Amino acid sequence: MTRTWEYSLSAKEEAICVEVGYQRQKPYFGDPSKNINYAEGDLWEMWQHVVCAGSELAFARMLGKTEFVPHFNKWKTELDVPGVGEIRYSFNPTGGLRFTKRDNPDLRYVLMIDGMAIKNRTGRNEDRRSTPYKAIGWMYGHECMQDIYLSKYNNTTWLVPYDKLKAMPN
Repeated sequence: MTRTWEYSLSAKEEAICVEVGYQRQKPYFGDPSKNINYAEGDLWEMWQHVVCAGSELAFARMLGKTEFVPHFNKWKTELDVPGVGEIRYSFNPTGGLRFTKRDNPDLRYVLMIDGMAIKNRTGRNEDRRSTPYKAIGWMYGHECMQDIYLSKYNNTTWLVPYDKLKAMPN
């Protein structure tokens, strides 16, 4: 049996992600000094958290983890998907897997795209599902830390192109 590395969230799963995204941003509401990524404000930051929580939930569902719910406010003390590793979402269609010096080089990082970042309204049908999230590939953190992937903007971030990632297993 070949595993499918795509998953569309149900309306109820989307709602879980909206709550998680809200909770992830809540400690920073109205206080840019607490959040280094506050450039676009609370609404934009919360939306990003929602989409990323969706990628975590979708990946867990791809693995058959039906009871998984993304956590919030753990500040890297727990894996995004327990027993698997960290899930990274790319909002940039030509982007890649982002790894920073704050990340753990021993962990597995999985890159996800699409999903709730793509507006998909197909009417009021209760069975409506999101645009599928797609798992593009993966890599261990220490494998990301190669000079060829080091950001030209700083020395603390690596960006591994899609085509350099390990393929998702069958």
